[in-house]
Amino acid sequence: MVFRLTVDDYHRYCYIDSGKKSRNYRIKGVLHTVNPIAHESVHVFKENTREYSVLFSENFGKILLMEVGALLVGKIVNYHDEAYVKRGEEKGRFEFGGSTIIVCLEKGRAVIDKDIMENSLNGIETLVKMGEKIGVAV
Repeated sequence: MVFRLTVDDYHRYCYIDSGKKSRNYRIKGVLHTVNPIAHESVHVFKENTREYSVLFSENFGKILLMEVGALLVGKIVNYHDEAYVKRGEEKGRFEFGGSTIIVCLEKGRAVIDKDIMENSLNGIETLVKMGEKIGVAV
């Protein structure tokens, strides 16, 4: 799942479930725009500055949580290193501008809502707000 933030969005992100979080791993890179049109010519998710951790969650198994820096975002700020964290707890923030969060779940651990899947297959972004249901655990 890819969650793209625009300059109008709240640039803080939260844990999707409770569990034990690994340390943070930083991948140096550049700061391309994360606007969908950029994906046609730039490998945004391979080239941009990123930071990731693994959450050993209570309901979804192992989850990769990755923050992707973008144009005008000079810094990714994660608040915790290794720790037990709670669902909905703030994980960190981007300093400014558009950014992206990637969430990778283990196969078969969740079913994403039909409207989100259909929109994604058609190249349409779906607006998702904090606390909004996007699927269910299996």
